[in-house]
Amino acid sequence: MRIAYDQLDFIDEKLRNLMDFAESIWPGEPVITSLYRIGDSGVHGALPLRGCDLRTRDFDTETAERLAGQINAKWTYDTTRPVMRCAIFHDVGQGAHIHLQVHPRTVQELY
Repeated sequence: MRIAYDQLDFIDEKLRNLMDFAESIWPGEPVITSLYRIGDSGVHGALPLRGCDLRTRDFDTETAERLAGQINAKWTYDTTRPVMRCAIFHDVGQGAHIHLQVHPRTVQELY
């Protein structure tokens, strides 16, 4: 079942735009595996929500890394911290996924 994230008022507008971009380049329909987490001290627990996880088990590692790279080529997490990324492909014990995140200083490149 598809989550109508565009209708969830608690999602930060920048995250919603980032999710729209990810959906536009995703092969097939992306599957959201995590949004808001009660008690989370990071972006998944922030309100408005600034973090989202997308399932990648349907792809090989190369495809998932390419998707994350395409997102990071168009989105800058925080211009004052260039090492930070909007899309991170990783596995932190719950399965490989692409973690999307935004910051108040996140910008989308328009080129």
